[in-house]
Amino acid sequence: MRPEPHNELTRSESAHIQREKSIIEQFCKIGIIKTNPLRLINDYLDERLVSLEEALKPFDAKIDHLSYNIEEAKAKCHYPSEYKLTRDESASIYIYTMRWKDQCLYDHLQAAWRSQDRSKMKPWFKYLKLFKSALDKLPNTKGEIWQGALYDEAIKETLASESSSLYSTMTSCSPSNTGIVDYLQTNVGTKLIIVGFKSVNGKSLSDYTANQSKEVMLWPGIKLDVVRVIMVNETGSAIVHVVGQMYPRVSMATKPQIIEGHFECQNKGYRRSLVMQSLIILRSIIL
Repeated sequence: MRPEPHNELTRSESAHIQREKSIIEQFCKIGIIKTNPLRLINDYLDERLVSLEEALKPFDAKIDHLSYNIEEAKAKCHYPSEYKLTRDESASIYIYTMRWKDQCLYDHLQAAWRSQDRSKMKPWFKYLKLFKSALDKLPNTKGEIWQGALYDEAIKETLASESSSLYSTMTSCSPSNTGIVDYLQTNVGTKLIIVGFKSVNGKSLSDYTANQSKEVMLWPGIKLDVVRVIMVNETGSAIVHVVGQMYPRVSMATKPQIIEGHFECQNKGYRRSLVMQSLIILRSIIL
């Protein structure tokens, strides 16, 4: 008779799987909108730098277990920092990446952003000032960073809009698209939109997160240009490349150029080669 697996081992494996799933899921949202989110937080930089406790004081009675998790963040955060972050700055990143059973800080902050209501963002100003001060001390990430989602007409319309500007939200990206593609195709579906960001001042949070993830932080309000789209014929998926407008725009012909190429998944355990049609465009998408 086969013995039952040890309960502690089973729980440990389950927790590890859940943690890995949670890490990937945060990259499975497209952080691009048509209105500049910075309009909701005008003047937040005028706030003075304060401790993490004071920065989050407006939420003492609103976020469950907040004081306990502030203490944990300050005890476990990456400090001393090779980039000269203060303990409070480092802890502001750590607590942003923490997840607990009840709605955590991340959930409350993202809900405030989604409300599009400046009055709901104003209590976050001191925390955002502390968080931004921390990010400014970290080096910019080199290369392209990634997000992905199930193919959605609303996302397509946002990216294809010629009448509206595009802006980044406060969001997390992955330095690789492999895990995102594999997770979505396994758990969601095969028709996807994968977005790669370049020249957007992404900040690597490696060593500063609560989950040891290779996470890259994208600050809200960066103006974006769509510069290239790759259509995957076999699945109908789209790979969209965007760049930040703070850098010189990529020089490309305005008329779409048809190119055939191959895509090979970098995951050795799930390697595949797909014929693609590449549409190189500036400021519009043809889907």
